[in-house]
Amino acid sequence: MVEKKKKSSKVATKKKNANKSRPVKSSTKEDEDDDGFWDEANDAEIGGTMRVVRGALVVFVIVVALITFAASYRGRDRDRVAITARSRRGDYDDDNARSRTSRDAFLEWFVKFGGKYHPIDVGDGIMINVTMNEFPSYGGWGLALNVPMAGEGASAASDGVGNRPNNNECRTGGYDGDSVSGQLCASDGEKEKEKEERSSSSSSNTPDVVIIKRLDPLFTVPSSLIITVESILVEYASPNTSPMYLPNFRSSLMDILERTFPNGPGLSSRGMGLGQQDVIIAAYLMAEDCHNRHPELFLNDVGGGEGGGGSFWKEYLDVLPNDGIIPRLDTFDDEEYIALDDETLESVGRESRQLLSLIFGSDDDAYTGDDGGGSGEGGVGLRDVVRDMIRRKIGGPSSSSSSSTPMLLPPTSIVPDSCISFETFHRFVAIVSSRAMVLGGVKHLTPMAEMINYSPNKVGPALPFDLYHTLSTDGSITVRSDRDVFHPDSSSGGGGEGTTTTTTIQLFEDYGPVDNSLFLTAHGFVPHENPNNCASISGATFLRRGGAAVGRNYEDDVEFLYLALKVLRLIHPGVTKLESLDDVCVKENLEIVDDDDDIGWKPASDSIAITSIVLGDGHDQIWQRIEDEYGETFTTLRDKCISAIKSGDKDRIEVRCARFPESNRVVKEALRAAAKRYTERFGERGDVGEEDEHSQLQDAESRGRDKLALALRFRIEERKILDRIVHFEDDVNVTRENSVDDSGEYFNKKMTAFRVFLNRIVSVKDNVNVTPENSVDDQNQVDSSKSRDNLDRKLSAFKVFVESLGLPVNKIEPKLVGNGMRIGAFATEDLDVDDVYIALPANSVIDVNTAMADADKDSDFKALLRKLSNWSQDDGGYDALLLFLLHQRFVLKENSRWWPYLDLLPSIEELSAYHPLFFDEKDINLHLSGSDVRGSILRYRRHALVRYRALCADLNVNILLGDVVLDKEKVFWATAILDSRSIWWSGLRHLVPLLDLVNADDKGVAHQTRLVDWEGVKSKMAATAATRNVKRGDQVFQNYAKPNYLLFMNHGFLLEENAYDCALVDGISVQHSTAPSFCIKDLASIEDLARFLRTEYSLSMGGTEGSRVDDVVRTHLIQLFEGRIARLTEAATNIDIDAGMPRVQYMRQIVKNELLYFRQALQLVATGSG
Repeated sequence: MVEKKKKSSKVATKKKNANKSRPVKSSTKEDEDDDGFWDEANDAEIGGTMRVVRGALVVFVIVVALITFAASYRGRDRDRVAITARSRRGDYDDDNARSRTSRDAFLEWFVKFGGKYHPIDVGDGIMINVTMNEFPSYGGWGLALNVPMAGEGASAASDGVGNRPNNNECRTGGYDGDSVSGQLCASDGEKEKEKEERSSSSSSNTPDVVIIKRLDPLFTVPSSLIITVESILVEYASPNTSPMYLPNFRSSLMDILERTFPNGPGLSSRGMGLGQQDVIIAAYLMAEDCHNRHPELFLNDVGGGEGGGGSFWKEYLDVLPNDGIIPRLDTFDDEEYIALDDETLESVGRESRQLLSLIFGSDDDAYTGDDGGGSGEGGVGLRDVVRDMIRRKIGGPSSSSSSSTPMLLPPTSIVPDSCISFETFHRFVAIVSSRAMVLGGVKHLTPMAEMINYSPNKVGPALPFDLYHTLSTDGSITVRSDRDVFHPDSSSGGGGEGTTTTTTIQLFEDYGPVDNSLFLTAHGFVPHENPNNCASISGATFLRRGGAAVGRNYEDDVEFLYLALKVLRLIHPGVTKLESLDDVCVKENLEIVDDDDDIGWKPASDSIAITSIVLGDGHDQIWQRIEDEYGETFTTLRDKCISAIKSGDKDRIEVRCARFPESNRVVKEALRAAAKRYTERFGERGDVGEEDEHSQLQDAESRGRDKLALALRFRIEERKILDRIVHFEDDVNVTRENSVDDSGEYFNKKMTAFRVFLNRIVSVKDNVNVTPENSVDDQNQVDSSKSRDNLDRKLSAFKVFVESLGLPVNKIEPKLVGNGMRIGAFATEDLDVDDVYIALPANSVIDVNTAMADADKDSDFKALLRKLSNWSQDDGGYDALLLFLLHQRFVLKENSRWWPYLDLLPSIEELSAYHPLFFDEKDINLHLSGSDVRGSILRYRRHALVRYRALCADLNVNILLGDVVLDKEKVFWATAILDSRSIWWSGLRHLVPLLDLVNADDKGVAHQTRLVDWEGVKSKMAATAATRNVKRGDQVFQNYAKPNYLLFMNHGFLLEENAYDCALVDGISVQHSTAPSFCIKDLASIEDLARFLRTEYSLSMGGTEGSRVDDVVRTHLIQLFEGRIARLTEAATNIDIDAGMPRVQYMRQIVKNELLYFRQALQLVATGSG
């Protein structure tokens, strides 16, 4: 294998998110490496240290864009489709096509062989298609709309190839008023001026008329026009169906892949590395390109049709870059690497080129004819395979074939060197790596689709890549718009002499969360604007010897750090000596890339936080701010962390070392300090300043030194980010989901806003039972008259709605409630125990069946509901109900028959005040510290996030709900509504208007709703009976029969008196598995836990015969309870339950109650009462 280049430490090293899968793309799409080979290389390199240096092959080719798309690849039979389509090349009027421009010939070829446009309505009955235009400032072709203006141009729009541009037209349209809409035909000297003019006018003049909606289809590419490894094997390795069959084609490729990727899957259709796919597709294009450039050699043309019709792919090849290789990283020379000033990327680029050379084989090796050879490594190189492919197309036997097919060229004929040169191979590898899209782990080189240029989508959340590139079961790919496209403003830039009839809008795509290193490495360009760009910071930078200043031993501190990281699984299990943290890539707003994909799991932030508190000295200003705000000194916080590490308790280590108060601010300060050290180091080395760097860049661009310009631009952009990190203001551009508010002032503002909000609404929650002492003071709970009137209006409309349901039995009515409650249900007549106070027919509740019935007129909606109900058969139709609820509440709104009910439900703003699904994670970590409820809530939030992402990734859901499904708060609102209000019977969950207004207490038997027969009614009724006597006019309550932690997690409230309350024991790790949860309160609950421990630990019986808690299991119980008590005691110290917002009070109450329950349980076990 290629020898590894030794790295120096003169500049920031770069391990760009090596463990993250990202949706990527170049001139359209992108790469990932999933060979499984890199992991083995990494493990071999660890060798007792944490510093994992990527192996030489990790850089292969495209250097792996590190991304796996969620869409699964569906196999299909393409044998006949591919061969038949390409055989029709002989029927194609080649001479006619070549007389036109390459663009027009390509577009006609696209339609001729099955490409399908989805016409776009631009108004006035005019339909146009997507087309291709030249955009020099984007390096060549791009996709565009040529929009007729002022009602003209209809005839041009009827062209089947797409609207033809007017060469005199120099106007732009754009997305969402975005000035970054593409330079059309201005000269270089006019570009900046025109961009400024567009920027100043577009937002005010662009009419709000959408001509392409997000996810509207643009065009469909048939499978016969898509190149994959599978289609290549069909063409060259199918003996019974293809005239291009080469007997040893498959085995030769396998030999090459096994030698260069010994741990890869070879030609397996599943799991084949993207880099391996790139080189095979590149080899195929080389053969076709040779056919295209040297048609005189292919007189017998086995694969192209009668009479040497030329390559089937000619028109596509003619629009690919042909003026030299794409200037990606592995094409750089010494001068460019010096300008790049990045040792890791330099190593990546050089090793990629070496590996490509190894795969291809040396150009200097003599070709030995039918005997093969030429790789220089004792086997066939890819150069030999390409030569065989070309010879087969010419009509002669392959060099490795024993075929008796006669050579139709003189034996001395040689394949042109330019067809099988390394430079040609390198060019096509770059083309494939930068243009082929990845769907389901499979590279698809897709003509037309790969012409869309890059521009970030600034409006709305990013979409999953495979949502706007959909792979059908027949192998075709439909390309959709990833954003809204607005009609261009006919009044801007037009009029006067030279006015034309069309305006051109360039179409763009966002290539996904790709930083500049991947654009440079795989695509050969550095964007002028990239919101996903980040600066790499070496993990070694964070290992500072701060403790020496206060008399601590650095080696001891590092050992504590190592133990903490190991317990939390933040380092590789094989690491025995800690030398560095993982490198991180940081955006200018101090967000660490790939560190916030999962709720409750932030490996980079946690590692830096632990390092800061274990190795730090407490002298940084941030620690003083924490002491001022929370009353705990650095020494106190660090002692708690060290104590947790010594205990080995994972939960304690996580809370005390990684999630201590304001740990996020500590991480940000550490990132700032690291970035500052980099910027200072640049100055110490005497590097040129920013102005000089820009001068160098302008000079390189003016001299046409593209690669040097790219290297300089990359370095400038990265150093710009480092400088912005150093000077970033905490409260600027910090999003709610990705960070926690940093300043005490901001926190106080949030508190004030929350109290005002509580005063504005009547209460915190329908289903709350809070004593006056724990609720908001009566004086503070007086609503504004406007808010009260609004709720009164909604309640009046809801009462009318309930009347319209025609309930056979209804003895309750809704009313506003004071004393910490929002709305309750009140008896309209005296109720005795077991009196049915409400009976509901099937059509008066929301469940899967009524949802299907309501969607009966919309077959697509109904089919989607059916599909989602199948997803959640064991969960009462959860996903289908979630979709229905979102559609009714946020899409149909007042047009929904359920609107009076939906309008009365708590709003997003109300839910965010008390439901844990909306809490800041730092509040959960701070106030539930020590309790297993913390982890349970984080898992609950994580499941909700997974469900949200699944909906976002579903094309049909997106088409139905539009932007609603991308709004996480709305999806979380619907999730919280279902979790807090669902009532179960007959195995299904239901939303039940009026019944779900009945509030909770712990009196009487548990609530039940049953299906019963009702006199005079054919179908069964869902009936609910009183569990106690209720006087007319009194509020009706039901017993939810749940412990407080479940009431809090699902509903957002606690019961002051709750006979079902207990202490949660969750996440017990036994024999590498996770135990079920237990609710500890009394002897019976302790015996349940003892039974489980006895089984899992294979403990024999001891002590009194028949006793479940005997001496054998008692030791394990005592250890478990003492550990929980230690956690909770530490957390409960100095807690003032009455202080803070209600949700804070609830969390603190849970901690206090659990401490009491565990102490009682320990006493029962220790005294032998069990």
